[in-house]
Amino acid sequence: MPTTQIIRNLPRMKEIVSVAVRFGFGEALRGTKLGNLLGRIKPDHAIKNTPPQVRFRLALEELGPTFMKLGQVLSMRPDLIPPEWSEELTHLQDSCPTVPWGEIEKELEQEYLDAVSAKFASVEETSIGDGSIAQVHRATTVSGKKVVLKILRPHIEKIVRSDLQVLESIATLLNYHGAKLGFDPKDVIDTFAEALEHELDLRHEANSTQMLKSTTSDEAATFPDVFVELSTRRILAIEEVCGTELTKWKDAGFTQEQRDKIVSNGAHAVVKQTLEVGFFHADPHPGNIFVLENEKLCFIDCGMTGRVEESMRKDLAMLLYGVSEKNLDTVMHAFLRLGGISPDDIDERLLRKDLQDFIERFTQGSLADVDMGSMLRAFLEGLRKHNVKCPGDLILMIKALITIEGVGKQLSPEFNLIDYAKPTIEILVKSQYGFGAIKERSLASAQLWAQLAERLPDDATRILDRIRRNKVRLNVDVESIEHMTEAVDRTSKNISWAMIISALIVGSSIMVLANKAEVMDTRAYLGLSGYLFAGTLGVWRVIQQMRGK
Repeated sequence: MPTTQIIRNLPRMKEIVSVAVRFGFGEALRGTKLGNLLGRIKPDHAIKNTPPQVRFRLALEELGPTFMKLGQVLSMRPDLIPPEWSEELTHLQDSCPTVPWGEIEKELEQEYLDAVSAKFASVEETSIGDGSIAQVHRATTVSGKKVVLKILRPHIEKIVRSDLQVLESIATLLNYHGAKLGFDPKDVIDTFAEALEHELDLRHEANSTQMLKSTTSDEAATFPDVFVELSTRRILAIEEVCGTELTKWKDAGFTQEQRDKIVSNGAHAVVKQTLEVGFFHADPHPGNIFVLENEKLCFIDCGMTGRVEESMRKDLAMLLYGVSEKNLDTVMHAFLRLGGISPDDIDERLLRKDLQDFIERFTQGSLADVDMGSMLRAFLEGLRKHNVKCPGDLILMIKALITIEGVGKQLSPEFNLIDYAKPTIEILVKSQYGFGAIKERSLASAQLWAQLAERLPDDATRILDRIRRNKVRLNVDVESIEHMTEAVDRTSKNISWAMIISALIVGSSIMVLANKAEVMDTRAYLGLSGYLFAGTLGVWRVIQQMRGK
């Protein structure tokens, strides 16, 4: 981060550090440059015995909209932070002070170019949702349609981008000084920044909602219509969903038969989105699901979605199938493919042992007996243990499956997600082993070998020509070469400063010795000034060295 940005964001950085210390995270900052901002701030002893993940959630809530959104993103990524932390962040309160109607009205006028009355017969001044990024109001179009307007908070882009600059700077400092947090701060902030880019442009959510509706809607579940002509970058207009929010299922008085059908429809919808279509709603918690007539479901808030390729869905199916068949080689092959890693990059012996334990833990019989949610959680733990960085969308897919299973068990304790996923999993597995799939893979391999044979004479000629003209280059990737370069640069800098200071001392000594008179002349004064300057430089370099510069 440029120095000017650091200076401009210093007050906010001090505020973040202050909150971190009060909630008991000061020790993680000591030993870094952020430790200079600690001052006399002391932790709040009232929360001394509170678990760290709870303190982390409370700190995010106090720091405002950007940090609350950070917590929500992290709650979806148990691969980036410890699972118990991501679980705690699901309880993050996404409620902020309501923006006054006057400011919201200005936003509407600005986005619709002062033509609000030409588009809406009325807009309710009282909000029905006050999120960290946007505020929600009911409205009625001039044609009489009931709509919901999701409106970005005024100046939220400026607030978020300023906080992101601060977070990126803090993450870089923590990484540089090796702060022990249990996760990589830089990875977390990079993922967060990418997610926020979509959150701050509501056209992404409009497109995702339309695509999900067109590709996955059926008799079990659907998505609201989007009014494209009323939607902009800062405003999303969707149809008002008239139904029961799933969080209120107890108050709704659903019978057990109705609850079972709700669970069945929800599981069918999420399995279809994740394993069949490969484009899915990444956060299907009860607050984002409405129950319509005949227990049909409607998913809302499609700001966070994921997309997984067919090959990845097949690998996940093979993982589940391998566990049910107690086939270690199948499970290991699927694990490595899902993580995108080579056996050479991992301790294969330790991995095989862990995967054998993994299989024995979750197999009691056939595929129908596999506890899918627990198995997927254990899979994520295995990724973290072996430092495997899985694609973010795959993690979101697993999280979506785990979330809908948790929702299902709340309404129907006997619910087992694998019962609904089994037919799709079997289709994906058969597509790997069927005659058609084998034929397709064989043809693809034959084509690659044919292309290799066709290119071989040209490639061989080119290599021999380079050898004849002494143009062959060997690129060697030395591990930790960056650290070696930094050490050499630091040493060279120290030698340069030592030579400058030595030259000043020698020059000053010559000037002093050149003074033969009993009274000090100009040369003597210049020599003494040189000594003083050399001493000051020496002390300054020692301080810089202690600070790691």
